[in-house]
Amino acid sequence: MRRSMATTAEIDKVIGRHLREKRLKRGMTLISVSDKLGISYQQVQKYEQAASRISAATLFRIAVLYEVGVDKFFEDIYSACTDCSESTETSQDDEVSILIVESDPGDEAVTRRALQEFDGINILCVHDGMQALDVLKYKRLCPDFPKPSVVLSDVFIPKRDGLSVLQELKRDRGTRDIPVVFVTDNISPELISQAYQLGAAGYICRSFDFPAFKENIVDCIRYWTKAVSLPKQKVRGTHTKSGWR
Repeated sequence: MRRSMATTAEIDKVIGRHLREKRLKRGMTLISVSDKLGISYQQVQKYEQAASRISAATLFRIAVLYEVGVDKFFEDIYSACTDCSESTETSQDDEVSILIVESDPGDEAVTRRALQEFDGINILCVHDGMQALDVLKYKRLCPDFPKPSVVLSDVFIPKRDGLSVLQELKRDRGTRDIPVVFVTDNISPELISQAYQLGAAGYICRSFDFPAFKENIVDCIRYWTKAVSLPKQKVRGTHTKSGWR
């Protein structure tokens, strides 16, 4: 059977997926990659999300960094593009998007590892409270990232702490319906109580027992994306200057 010509957007998505897979396989964070390449971690995220076109020179540098051939980023290009072209509008609407708000690269890596349970999940990580608001409320950072299904945030993050960010989101009708789950190693009863009073959707204590931690994260994501009914993505993804509506 004759294959149809892959579009540029489809090729970008395949490359982005392989970029992310190979970075995670090497246990590297967005920050460590950006430091090695001398570019911002936001730009690395855009490459992985196919939100920005990657040059051949940059792709070669990343291949050297990951110790793979450049051809590895084009593996299964035909089958992947066929899947893209045959995907329905419903499957696109059902895509799970997760925003991680975490300043510690090690904790970010552990959370990402726990999320590997899910196929095709769309993950964006920011590293302070102001960046979280720039993504969720103002759309000044990564404007193409959809309204997340769940936000996994540490409590103690720079610039604006997690509780402050939560309070700001719950004040805005465009963001108040986003489930915000705190993932932290602080188990203070007072802090937990304050988080729920401000509208937190959950509070997960980070454990040194990775299987137990992974189970908690997986259960949380499945609950918010499968067990409960949420507003349709089309409605949740409409953004104005004041937020989504």
